[in-house]
This record gives sequence, C-alpha cells and structure tokens, in this order.
Amino acid sequence: MMMTTVVAVALGLAPLNEYSDSQIVSGDYSAAVGHYSQTVDRRGATHVRGVDSRGVPYELVLDRLGYVEALVGPRTVTFRVQEPG
Repeated sequence: MMMTTVVAVALGLAPLNEYSDSQIVSGDYSAAVGHYSQTVDRRGATHVRGVDSRGVPYELVLDRLGYVEALVGPRTVTFRVQEPG
C-alpha cells in the first residue's frame, strides 16, 4: 500500500499542502494509480513503471534514503518519503 501512496503523490492524486515541509498522506489510491511494475536494483532503489487511470505513463525511482524522482508524462516530480514513527 505504501508504494501506491508514493505513486499517487508523484501523479498529483494525493491531496497535499504545497506550503508544508512535512505531511502525512494516507488513503487507498489503487484505482486512480492503476497497474504498475516494480523492481529493485542491486543498490536497493525501487523502480516503478506504469500508466495511470488517465492514460499518462510514469516512471519513478525511490532510493534507500526515501528520495523519489518521478517522470510523469512530460513532468519531473521530486520529494522525500518517510515512514511514520
């Protein structure tokens, strides 16, 4: 479920306050995100590829420190993910 939420943030589907440095995001975004494939490279980075429910292709990389770089159609989105607690 966490990867689906990360993808939803990258796609702009999860509601975020752009003026906040830190936010908690939760919810079930499975239907909006669509199907994706996920692999992990030898450095521990997770690579995700898919097409969202609007038909927009996306690719993202989540490194071991929680940094995300996503290519969503023509846009590049970057942010950091951290487990609560």
